[in-house]
Amino acid sequence: MKIKIEDRVKEFIRELPEKDRRVIGEHIERLTKHPNATGDIKKLRTRKPRWRMHISLKYTLFYYINSDMVWIDQIMTIEQAHKKYGRI
Repeated sequence: MKIKIEDRVKEFIRELPEKDRRVIGEHIERLTKHPNATGDIKKLRTRKPRWRMHISLKYTLFYYINSDMVWIDQIMTIEQAHKKYGRI
């Protein structure tokens, strides 16, 4: 699958320490092979199908799948994500 990353997600990642950027990149790479995988990935109960991926107990990545494309549209700290879950 192909990956499309929203600009605001790219900006968020650019501001992180190098180690965090590397780990997030490795997790995003996994999505090209298994976007619906289990483990740290969970399908959310939302109006339109969306998934979330926890990354190193620090960040949460939100995405949806459209045909052969994974669209990454949000990333935030886990704390921010837990506050936002009801509004996604």
